[in-house]
Amino acid sequence: MVYQDLLFKDHPSGWRLRYRRNGGGYEASQDGERWIPVPSVTQVTALLNKNLQEWAVRQVVKYLEGELQPGLVLSPEEVERLLREAGTAHRRAAQGAAGRGASLHGWAEAYLKGRNPPLPEEEHLRKMCLSLREWWEENGGHPLRSEEAVFHPQHLYAGRADLVARFGGRVVVVDLKTSSRVYPEHLLQVGAYALALRAEGVEVEGGLVLSLGDGLRVEEVPWEEAAEAFLGLLRVHAFLRGLTP
Repeated sequence: MVYQDLLFKDHPSGWRLRYRRNGGGYEASQDGERWIPVPSVTQVTALLNKNLQEWAVRQVVKYLEGELQPGLVLSPEEVERLLREAGTAHRRAAQGAAGRGASLHGWAEAYLKGRNPPLPEEEHLRKMCLSLREWWEENGGHPLRSEEAVFHPQHLYAGRADLVARFGGRVVVVDLKTSSRVYPEHLLQVGAYALALRAEGVEVEGGLVLSLGDGLRVEEVPWEEAAEAFLGLLRVHAFLRGLTP
């Protein structure tokens, strides 16, 4: 259900979730009048994401490698420009990655709903979509839900699951990533989505992370253990939030 730019989801427990289509946080209510903010799955797992620091440094190095050459003489103005642009290289790279992620998820959602969307023109993104399509067809997946908000009424967190699908007789949560590898936080995200879906009555039996950034890599997630680890991190997140003035 959509009201202006807000989307709503009624949970079987009686809670109601609201959120914006393009992000901006989640809120939940039991009576439709008093709304409380609830953290997103990715906000919680960001506490583990130390890889971002190394990634940001790599973006600066990559930028400078493209700009600097042996024997190059720079004026003070050019040095200032290089330093300024090097300092924001990670932001530009992050914006590009976010754009590719949104494009991949948009294509995947349309494809899984049988709309036969055209493949993206960007070569790297096109390869990711082709890899996803090949994997899906080889494994005979049947989509149950895609890009759907989930909420846990007891632990009070929310998020959006990329895909819930049936493979044979097994219901699986599938998380799509444009990264070149699977990181620990990805496993916890799948556990969190699976736990929330179970609270909704969906008999999730497994989880997968599909990393598509550098060829397809599929990692099976022990979702129950991952969910337990996520709940521990959720408590850390709540503690740190309580310290914020």
